[in-house]
Amino acid sequence: MARRPIHVNKQQEILRLRGLGISERGVARTLRISRNSVRKYLTPAVPPEGPQSAVLSTFWVDHLDWPAIHQEYSQGISLKAIWEGYHDEKKVPAQYPNFWKQYQKRYPHQKVPTMVRTFEPGSRIEIDYCDGIDIHDLSTGEIIRTHLFVGVLCFSRHAYAEFSYTQNSQDFLSSHVRMFNYFGGTAQTLAPDNLKSAVSRVHPYDPVINPAYTRLAEHYNVAPTPARVRRPKDKAIVERTIQIFQRWFYARVRKRVFTSLIELNQALAEALEIFASKIHRTFGKSRGTMFQEERPHLQALPAQDFIVRTHKKSTLHHDCHLQFEKNYYSAPWELRGQELDVWALENQVEIFHKGECVAVHPRKRNRGKFITNPAHYPPQHKAYLEITPCFLREEAAKIGPSVLTLMDHLMKNKHPLRYLRRAQGIVALKKKYDNDKIDKACALALQYEQTHLSFIEKAILGNCFEAPTNEQTPKRGDNQFLRQQELFN
Repeated sequence: MARRPIHVNKQQEILRLRGLGISERGVARTLRISRNSVRKYLTPAVPPEGPQSAVLSTFWVDHLDWPAIHQEYSQGISLKAIWEGYHDEKKVPAQYPNFWKQYQKRYPHQKVPTMVRTFEPGSRIEIDYCDGIDIHDLSTGEIIRTHLFVGVLCFSRHAYAEFSYTQNSQDFLSSHVRMFNYFGGTAQTLAPDNLKSAVSRVHPYDPVINPAYTRLAEHYNVAPTPARVRRPKDKAIVERTIQIFQRWFYARVRKRVFTSLIELNQALAEALEIFASKIHRTFGKSRGTMFQEERPHLQALPAQDFIVRTHKKSTLHHDCHLQFEKNYYSAPWELRGQELDVWALENQVEIFHKGECVAVHPRKRNRGKFITNPAHYPPQHKAYLEITPCFLREEAAKIGPSVLTLMDHLMKNKHPLRYLRRAQGIVALKKKYDNDKIDKACALALQYEQTHLSFIEKAILGNCFEAPTNEQTPKRGDNQFLRQQELFN
């Protein structure tokens, strides 16, 4: 049977008593241990570097400049880095845990006092995002990342959560609407994080709230009070709830593979009900029970749900279009050069100037499309004689005659300003290529009736300035199975 080891404090006491001149027998009698045990801790040990007395094993403790160490630590140098320096210089033979303990004895860690906040029922909802669970797309094999939205009532700790693909304004506001419906009411204040969907400009005392989020707050009669940047304690309840729920739920579904967002949120909704019924360790009752106490104190929901609108500011270009989500929407030509407010609904885009709606268009989901109302253009004869088109024609004439011909071809269109960006791009080619090459490429574009900027630039890069003649073009042979084959010959 192995002997019980002697505690470290008693080992140090052996060294101290022996240092006072007490004999080994006297030390053993005082500490009520055997002389062999005393002799064991007084016998010099033989480490790999060489013999060293056990008494000297603590010699470094009293001979280190602890005030200097504390000053370096206060300046931001880690304690482990300080120990590594002394250890490499053979000044501290002990390992880091022992060094850390000796430092803590002399300079105990002073924790910053914290305040326990209490909230009245229905007074506050804290909101935050965290990393979600990946979705496996079976059709493409792609792994799609998700984000977990969490909102917590501060009095009852009752939580709502859902997964979304992004944290953009559309998903952020839609999650709020579903959260309020889940709670059956709203609180007096909302405490979100400082993401762009909630805060347009971050400031510790006077943040600028996102206009779309402001509209939602006005609709539900709540006050948004964002947390400060890098101050997680400003929304400590939701931070702690996310830690607890994430650890429990992610472990619960760790062996499942989700193939759609609907499937993932369905599993989450079932887990939320179980989570709400668990007994809270601090309060001794479940979140669901405390929510029933808080529910009568929530503010009533409006008669209609909030219609989610995303907001963006965009400047109206000289071609009477502004850019939104890679598409171009027209607005009255009188407002060119001014910054307008764009409000996007699910299937509609509204453009405002100083609070007045000046244009409404159907919302397009593809890219590079012009959505134009002809009434937004200036009169055609005036548009052609404007300064910008005239300036482009003058610049085109300096490059070459084919460029000027192509410019006239674009400007004589039914809506000449629609091709203003393309004309600007063609003129800008002179910054990268020779005028002669640009002119030849434009002549080829006119011959093929391919006036896109990409075609002209490919012709310049490929030195393809001549169109193939009819003799050079291979003819398709006769094919009895091909209808109207004469059209191809």
